[in-house]
Amino acid sequence: MEPRFNPTAEQLFELEPDHGFNFIRRKERIDALVAEGRFSEACEARYDAFMLLAEALPDDEPMPLRWEHANSRAAISILYGSAMDHFRIGDLEMCMAQLELLLDIDPEDHFESINLLALCYVAYEEWESFDDLALDLSDKSAEAVVAKLWASQRRDGKVDRATLAILRRSHVAYYDELRMTEHPADDNFKRDIASERPSQRALAREWWLMTEPLWQEYSDFVEALRAN
Repeated sequence: MEPRFNPTAEQLFELEPDHGFNFIRRKERIDALVAEGRFSEACEARYDAFMLLAEALPDDEPMPLRWEHANSRAAISILYGSAMDHFRIGDLEMCMAQLELLLDIDPEDHFESINLLALCYVAYEEWESFDDLALDLSDKSAEAVVAKLWASQRRDGKVDRATLAILRRSHVAYYDELRMTEHPADDNFKRDIASERPSQRALAREWWLMTEPLWQEYSDFVEALRAN
């Protein structure tokens, strides 16, 4: 059966949960697998759901989904989760493709995935794509500033001092985290990040732990920051 996309007055679409496209149920199953510690099965379930969604979306026109619609929101969430799965295992090519699709169906970017996509573009030196994306990278976001700073180092062999100043002035926790030699996920961190209002230090540590595989492969960026 074909998927059913209902148009809305906001020029968005709602993916109905019928004909096998019930992403709410799929997300509940994935969440249960994660809760049981069955992470590999959860990753496979997310990827299967992503493939189903990718096949359902038309190739010839954008299909932005309405976030407030539960089934559409579940589909968006699963797609982001699958992109994160591939990022963590170093499959940046698949991660890029998934994040590009994610921005197509969620133009409001509820997961701020634009910042992760920018890192992928820098890693692969996709400069034309990065430059198009950079217009939407905000200095209010530490992750966006790091992406721009890394881009300057990859392109020019040195970090841009103006961008470095923004990171040090506005996002000092992320600047410090990048320059640290140890990043323990200890009990203090776990309590902080699980609290109602995590500190910037905890958020920076969480971000580092998520992106650590990237900085292990491209350690020259971290070394350049330490040198500065």
